[in-house]
Amino acid sequence: MHETNELNDEEIVAQHTKKFQKELSSGLVSLVLLAILNQAKTALYGYEIARRFQQKNTEKLGAIYPVLRNLHARELVHCEVKTSDSGPPRKYYTITALGKRVFAQCLTSWLATQSHVNNIIHGRLENDQ
Repeated sequence: MHETNELNDEEIVAQHTKKFQKELSSGLVSLVLLAILNQAKTALYGYEIARRFQQKNTEKLGAIYPVLRNLHARELVHCEVKTSDSGPPRKYYTITALGKRVFAQCLTSWLATQSHVNNIIHGRLENDQ
């Protein structure tokens, strides 16, 4: 009976961990996509972005397309449809000037949040002396 409780505890921990990872990831997808496009020297089509994103994340590839559409609707990325010799037309994305400014502000916010969380996790609070 003790082993069953341990297994249930392990399952519960796994469920909580998976939920946390999903919440954390969904909050950072826009930042990561803007970073990928900000680093790109040329326009990238969706699959290229997805491949680069996959290297940094375990999120499903299809999860990025709604975020790309949202970034486009908010005018943070430009999307251009081009014909392809090897299949259907492809959407190519570039980051806009506004997107670069938003990315810079989001990156600053992320770095500050990351630092604050690390300080708390490692017991380095300023008021704790």
